[in-house]
Amino acid sequence: CRRPCATETDLPPRRPWGSPSLFCFSVFRPGGELELVRMQVDRTAGIFACDEQRVFSQREVDLGGVPEVKTILIPEVATGVSQDGTAANTMTFMTVWSIIKDDKTYKHHDFTVKADPDAVILPQRLRKHLSAHVGTNVFVRNCNKVPGSPNFPMMFGAVEVLSRAAVVAYLSNEVKCRTLPWKSWGEDYFLSKCLQMIGVTALDDFGIAKDGACTGLWCADAWAAAF
Repeated sequence: CRRPCATETDLPPRRPWGSPSLFCFSVFRPGGELELVRMQVDRTAGIFACDEQRVFSQREVDLGGVPEVKTILIPEVATGVSQDGTAANTMTFMTVWSIIKDDKTYKHHDFTVKADPDAVILPQRLRKHLSAHVGTNVFVRNCNKVPGSPNFPMMFGAVEVLSRAAVVAYLSNEVKCRTLPWKSWGEDYFLSKCLQMIGVTALDDFGIAKDGACTGLWCADAWAAAF
């Protein structure tokens, strides 16, 4: 709580922020993803090993932890199937980014990271990938599954990384990006196309994630920051 405040709960000392600093968030659906998020809270793992984090859901849920972590409620939005067979969930994430804009926490950090609830992210490794790019206007394209395709390289949605300047650019130009034919797109494809359209530089790092959705899962990869 903000000081001055009165509480009978003994709070753990706040960890110093890492360098570069990371603001991380996830959006989860009620069901099996809830237990995955609770496990991360219990272990201070995944996005909860970032410097600050937010969790969004269509249900208000107490996730545990000290201090207690609660979801931020988002409205239910009908989703269809995208052009590549994933969820056409762009509208849901437009809503989430609007809340992030009003929350302003992203302004305090070098990078903003969106991670799927079932993604295993390792913030300490992620910082090593990003340290040379602090202060730049970039987003990370983490997959080149189909070289030569006009749709690749792209930012696969298991882990999406934007610098602070890139987040500012997106939030300032989201209305412009709505002119894209986004309704049949997954949110990661939309965000990639939007950021490119408004002039954010694409940083290609195909070693950042080894989650099986792109070119294959390799848990022994000591350089990968997400699985």
